[in-house]
Order: sequence, then C-alpha cells, then structure tokens
Amino acid sequence: MLFLGTVNRVKINTPHGRSMLLLGGEMKDIEPLLPATGLFIITDTNVHGLYGRIFPPGVVLTVEPGEQSKTLGKAEELCGRLLQGGADRSSFILGFGGGVVCDLAGMTASIYMRGVRHAFVSTSLLSQVDASTGGKTAVNLGDYKNIIGTFKQPEFVLCDHRMLSTLPEEELQSGLGELIKHAVIRDRNLFFDISASMTKVLDGDPVILGDLIRRAVRIKASVVRRDPLEKGPRRVLNFGHTFGHVLEIYYRIPHGVAVTKGMLLAAELSAWTGDMPHSELRTLESLIEKTGMLPELELPANIVGMMSHDKKAEEGSINMVLLRAVGRAVVKRVPLQEISAFVNFYREGKKANR
Repeated sequence: MLFLGTVNRVKINTPHGRSMLLLGGEMKDIEPLLPATGLFIITDTNVHGLYGRIFPPGVVLTVEPGEQSKTLGKAEELCGRLLQGGADRSSFILGFGGGVVCDLAGMTASIYMRGVRHAFVSTSLLSQVDASTGGKTAVNLGDYKNIIGTFKQPEFVLCDHRMLSTLPEEELQSGLGELIKHAVIRDRNLFFDISASMTKVLDGDPVILGDLIRRAVRIKASVVRRDPLEKGPRRVLNFGHTFGHVLEIYYRIPHGVAVTKGMLLAAELSAWTGDMPHSELRTLESLIEKTGMLPELELPANIVGMMSHDKKAEEGSINMVLLRAVGRAVVKRVPLQEISAFVNFYREGKKANR
C-alpha cells in the first residue's frame, strides 16, 4: 500500500517515444521536468478555477469543460492561439485537467508545427487511470468518438491523487468505470480488491484510490509497451468501448458510465457466444451494482449501424473485446450480422423481463 506523498514512477518506453508516469506525486515533482521558458498550459475553466494558483509560470489557454471542446475545430483554435502567443517548435504544452483536456492538449501538441513537446497534470480519476496514459490523442467527429487522432507519448504524466477530492460524484463514478475495465481484462485479484474497497473508493479515499490506480496503470503500461500503435494486443484496452461510445453520444452520458454499460453488454455478448460462463457475467454485474452505475438504457434503434462507423470496424466486422472470464479478455472479429442477432436477442430478453 502506498502512502500520500510517495511517488511511484512507471516508465513507458516504446520505439515511438518515452513517457514517465508520476503516480502519487505533487507539483514540486515536475518542476525539474518543465522548461524555463516557452511553457503553454491548456486547461478548462473549471480546472483553472480550482488549481490556477498552483500552475507553473506560463501562458494559460482555457477551453470550456466537456465533450463539446473535444473537436478538431477547437484544436485548430488552440493552434491559432499558440501561434499568436509566440509558440514555436521549442515550446512545451502542459495539459492540466481531465480526460477531455488530456486528449485535446495531446492532439494539439501532436499537430502544432508537426509536433511539440508535451506532458500532463491529470486531475480526474478517468484521466489518471486511463486517458492521460499511453500516448493516444483524439478528438470527435460530429457524433463519432475519437475518429481523428494521433499517437504521441507525453514526456511525463503527474497523477496527484489528492486532486481527486475535488471531483463531483458523477466524475468519480465515470473514472471508476475505466478502473474496473483494467481489472476485468487483466487482473482478477484487482477486480475483487476494487469490490472489497468500494465504499472507500466512492468516498474518494486518496490512499485506496492511489493503490488501485497504480495497479491499473501498470496493466495499461505493460500493454502499451508491447503494442504502442494499437496494431494488436493493445486493442484489449477497448473493452466496453464499442457499445459504450454509441451510448455515450446517443444519451449524452459521462464516458465512464457509458463504458460501464458497454462492458456489461460486451460481457453479455461473451456469454451469448459461449466464450464466457454466465456465472462470470453475474460476478461482473455484482461489482457494477455496487458502483451505482447501472442505468437502464434502451439500445438505440440503429446501434449496429452506429457501431459500423467505429474505428475498430473492418470489412463488415468489428474487433470486439470479449471475456473468457473476469481477468481474462480476448479480441475477436465479430461479424456485424452476429452483433445484430445478439442485439435482437438482448432486446427480446429485456421485453420478457418487464
């Protein structure tokens, strides 16, 4: 178990870049890693209000919080503001915020003048456990999630777990979805530890959260090292996202909540195909019930058509992440026809239970 103030360093070295994750650190730990001049900080207005007083010296560029800022147009606008502010190829971008800010700042850093140095101070559970780690940057294209993006490793990511104390309940729940995802795909022991610690997790206990985040991030880091550009094994990190992205856009619900529902749908698909015993599905359901994130959502009428535009779709099929058991995930190409048959089965089952 880690204690507050203990910095746990995790390195991600790939042929395409190196990144240092500072888990449990604080602002003083990144002072030696920042440039003396040329620092531009991208953040949102909420985070700026909370933490602006501890920002390092630099030019601050703010955006509105939320998914509406995660667009190519906003990245273009930021590039214009960087140019006006005198940013050049030696400048450094620090994304200071949650998942949207990390995605947007990373995307902007990867395209401004063909790429400038960047790093993150991650302020939400969602970004600490997932969005800030791994070097994927993305913005949305209309109603389609993360269609435009790049791969660019941040030089470092600071995760000060005490910052999680400022999160509203819905933001904590959203990040919890991604935390559970890492356990479900790779670590059965972590899964049951999350379950046993749920009360403290929902209370935002920084020590408990810090330990769980560290273990989840190590899972992601090990996967990213093997497959930095998501050509194969890294796809396992998309568990719950293919269904979840559709629900997120359609219902305008938080990312982690949508992914949680997506995980349940992917687990039901796994049981329906015979890849996973139904007992394991019930194990997952029992944990998610504890989180309070079980929204009763009707599947959109054209959910399969919407999924066909997902970036994981290829030639009439989708690379779906399915489960063999809690803690063991696999990637399988599933024909859209088969997914359509499952969706019909799922809908009929819901009708019968009303």
